[in-house]
Amino acid sequence: IFDGDTPSSERQRIISNPPDIVITNFDTLHYHMMHRTKFSRLLNNIEHIVVDEVHVYTGTFGSNVHFIIKRLKRVCRDFQIVAASATISNPSEFCKSLFGIDFSLIMEEKGKRGKMHFAIIFPSLRTHRSLVIDVLKSLASYGYRTLVFSSSHLGAELTAFYAKRNGVDVSVHRAGLLPSYRKKIEKEFKLGLLKAISSTPTLELGIDIGSVDSVLSDLVTITRMIHRIGRAGRRGQESIAILALRDNDPISQYYKNNPKDYFDDVDQGYVDPSNPVIAELQVLASSMDKPIRKGEFINFNEILSKLKSKKILFEKGDKLIPDYSMARRILEKHDIRGCGETVSITFNGKKIGERSMPQALSELHPEAVYFLAGSRYKSIDFKFEKGIGEAKVEHLPINYPYYTRPLMEDRPSILRILDKKLIMNIEIAYCELLIEKKVIGYVNFEIGSEGVKGQKVFLEEPVGYKFKTKGIVFRAPIPNEILNKTFKERIGDIACSSYHAAEHVTIEGTNMITGGAAQDMGGIALGSSGLIFIYDGSVGGNGATRLLYDKIDSAFKRALKILKECPCKSESGCPRCTYSYRCGNNNEYLHKLGALEIFHRIFSGEATQTGLPIPGERTMV
Repeated sequence: IFDGDTPSSERQRIISNPPDIVITNFDTLHYHMMHRTKFSRLLNNIEHIVVDEVHVYTGTFGSNVHFIIKRLKRVCRDFQIVAASATISNPSEFCKSLFGIDFSLIMEEKGKRGKMHFAIIFPSLRTHRSLVIDVLKSLASYGYRTLVFSSSHLGAELTAFYAKRNGVDVSVHRAGLLPSYRKKIEKEFKLGLLKAISSTPTLELGIDIGSVDSVLSDLVTITRMIHRIGRAGRRGQESIAILALRDNDPISQYYKNNPKDYFDDVDQGYVDPSNPVIAELQVLASSMDKPIRKGEFINFNEILSKLKSKKILFEKGDKLIPDYSMARRILEKHDIRGCGETVSITFNGKKIGERSMPQALSELHPEAVYFLAGSRYKSIDFKFEKGIGEAKVEHLPINYPYYTRPLMEDRPSILRILDKKLIMNIEIAYCELLIEKKVIGYVNFEIGSEGVKGQKVFLEEPVGYKFKTKGIVFRAPIPNEILNKTFKERIGDIACSSYHAAEHVTIEGTNMITGGAAQDMGGIALGSSGLIFIYDGSVGGNGATRLLYDKIDSAFKRALKILKECPCKSESGCPRCTYSYRCGNNNEYLHKLGALEIFHRIFSGEATQTGLPIPGERTMV
C-alpha cells in the first residue's frame, strides 16, 4: 500500500524494492506525478490499472480522474485498465466516458453473503427523522452494529445529533472532517468500541470497518441501495437492511404509491470529461509532470493560450513549461474530489474542517449554524477573496434551539448553447451557464421541527459567488386556465408561482431517474418568462444535468404523476408534491394547480421555444 498514510520507512522500501502490485488512489497519483517524486518514476513500468468501485467516480471527481488517466498515458508505457463495480447499470458506456477508451464487459456475477432481511418504511403521522432515530434505537438495543446513511452532510450530522440525545452511541463519518478523525471513527467501529456510524456516501466505498449487522439508509436508487446494504452480512451472518422514505419528499411519496417502480429505476454513472475548470487545472498539472510538446492537448488550445497569457506557461522551443512555483501554489488548493475553491473552517485559530465553493457559501455564510462531527457551530466571519476562503466559527451550547438553511438569490446567464432538441414540442437547450449565487439571509428551523418553512432572518450585507457550470433551459407553457380563474392583479404572481413549482417537481421527480443526481443540481424559475433553468451545482459542471437532458421526457412524466397523485388541497402544494427541502426561497410562492396545468399542456403537445441561438454560438443572455 502506498498512499498519504504510508510511513516514510515503508515508502523507501517500496521505492527501493518495487513490488509487483501497488495499492494506491488517484489522489496519490495526482500528487506524485506533478511533483516528479521517486514514486512517480515507478509508474513508467505499470502494465495494468485495476480500478475498484468505479461507480464512485461520477461528477467532478470523475472529471479529475479522466485527466489523471490522460496524464498517466503521457508518462507511462501503454497499460490496460480493468474496472469493477457492483452497482452501475451502464458500465461499458460510463467507463468509456470516464477513461476515454473503449471497454468490454467481461463478467457479471452475484456475490455470496448471509441472508438479508430488507424493508422499505414510510413515516406516516411522524417525521422521517423521528422514524430513523427510533429504528436506530431499536437496532442498538439488540446489539446490532449499524451504519446509517444520509445523502447530505447536514442529514448525517442531524441524525447523529438526535441519536445521541436519545442515548445511542453514534459518531459521524463524512467528507469535510479531517482524515485523522475519520480514521479514528473507522478504527473504533472495527474494534467494537462504537456501535453506530452516521455517514454520508464516504462509507459506501470498500473501507474495511469490520462486521456490520444492519444498514439504515435514506432514499437512494436501488443500485446505490444494493451497494450500501452490501456492507452488511459480509461475515456470513444474517443482516437487516432498511430504506427509510421521507415524509416531506415528492419522490418518497411517489414510491409509497408506486413501490414496484423503485426496483426499476436503475441508475447510470455520469461524468463530464469536458469540465473547463478541471481541464485547466489538470492541463497545468500535466505540464508539471513533464513539459507539453507541440501537438499535445490540441483540443485544449484555448486553455493553453489562457495559461500562456497569464504567464503560467512559457514557450521554450517546441515545448511549454510552467512557472513551477506559481503552478504549485495554484494546484495546492485543488482537491481532485471537487473543483470549486476551498473554504477552511477554523475554531480558535485551528482548522477543524473544510468545504468547497459554492456549497461553502450556502452552509458557512455569516450567522449560519454548521454541524461538524456531531457538534454545532455558528459562523461568525466568512471571507472569500481571490480563490481563498475562511469561515471562523464559534461553538454553540447544546441547548441552542436552531439550525439554519440559506435564503438565496440565483441569477443565470447563458454563455453558450451546446445542444438543442424537441421533447414533445418543448424545445430544450443544454448550455454553458454563469450562475451568480447570493445569500441574502437564512431561515431558522427549531431543533426537533422538520417543517419546510421557518423563521426568516435577513443579512445586513449579502454574500455572493459567481461560477461557470452547465445546465438545461426550457420555456414552460403558460398556465392559462389557472390565470383566467384568478384576479387580474394576481396573474403575474400565479404565473411565477406555477413556474417555481414546476421547477421543483421536475428536479425532485427526476431524482431517481438520474441516479439520485438531484442533490447535485440547482434550479431557477425566471420570473413570469416561463424560462426554467436546471444547472449542475459544481463549478464547471458535473454531468448530472446532461443525464437529465437525455431523460427529460421521463422526468416530465414522473412530475405529472407526482402532482396528480398527491391528495393535498393547498394552493401552494405540500412537501409531498411541490416543496423542496433544497429551496433557497423557503418554499414560498408555489402554485400546485398551475404547475399541474403546465405538465398537462406539455403532454397535450403545446409548443414552446427558448428563443436561444443555434448550438455552438457564444452568446450572453
